[in-house]
Amino acid sequence: MNSDFLHTSKLLNFIIQKFENIAQWVIFSDIYITLGAVAFALSNTYFLGIDWRDIAPIYFLIGSATMFIYQFSRWTFFKNVQKELSKDKLYYWMEEHQYVVVFCLLLSVVVGGVSLFWVNIKEVIILFFLGIISFLYNINIPIGNKVLTLRRIPFAKIFLIATVWSSMAVILPWVEQNGWDFNVKVILLFLIQFLFIFIITLPFDINDIEVDKEVGVNTIPILIGVKRSKWLLSLLSFVYLFVFFLWIDIYFFKILIFQIGIFILILALLYKTLLRSKRAEKWEIMLWYDGSLIWYYLICLLSVWI
Repeated sequence: MNSDFLHTSKLLNFIIQKFENIAQWVIFSDIYITLGAVAFALSNTYFLGIDWRDIAPIYFLIGSATMFIYQFSRWTFFKNVQKELSKDKLYYWMEEHQYVVVFCLLLSVVVGGVSLFWVNIKEVIILFFLGIISFLYNINIPIGNKVLTLRRIPFAKIFLIATVWSSMAVILPWVEQNGWDFNVKVILLFLIQFLFIFIITLPFDINDIEVDKEVGVNTIPILIGVKRSKWLLSLLSFVYLFVFFLWIDIYFFKILIFQIGIFILILALLYKTLLRSKRAEKWEIMLWYDGSLIWYYLICLLSVWI
């Protein structure tokens, strides 16, 4: 009996370890976040009443841009601060798998380059400015005798990330279909999804608090503390649910199954944040919160099919 139990326990541990290794590879290579970016853009295309088939090339552009920006910015950041950095497993995984970084960068350039021939010049302009923001995020900018890094400006990290993501998910699909003809509906959705990205990014700052202290990045948890950050996140989560469901009632149409799904998703993320965000491993945080972008889209699909 004890022998069978021991054998089962070893097998279970082996399966869990294999799952963690595969999950870390997919997550740290940025394949996971790339799928999340495309999924989140598809969700917002649906909210805007745009047929995704009419703007299909834009998703290849969003995916390739996400892959390139994340690989480039993370590698650049690691190289700038690796002498100061001692606790972040992600960056050391990238150093051990440099061939993956190079392959993903080359693949994103090829896919993105081909996609450019199929999209409107307006999307190229938007992505160009978003790319500049993303690149400058980790680059040391010499100003006189001083060096400025946007990442080190208080609160800049989370606001820049939320701006880039909500722009790719909402503004790009809208401009591809409607040009620069913005209205209140799309502007409000941009702000609402800015809040969502803010909500799922803050737990990363909570988890990264020791690393950010090491390299001198002033995030919200560092400036106001972890406990107050969690209170802030709780408040913003319910604000998001209220304003998003209100937007749906006014500009979309009420789908109860979708609202229930999003409500459960937000509560699940909040639960993870309150109990696990500080002590979870990096890959777990990325699995939960980057994965929420994919779950978001799956909830949309479920609400359409039912």
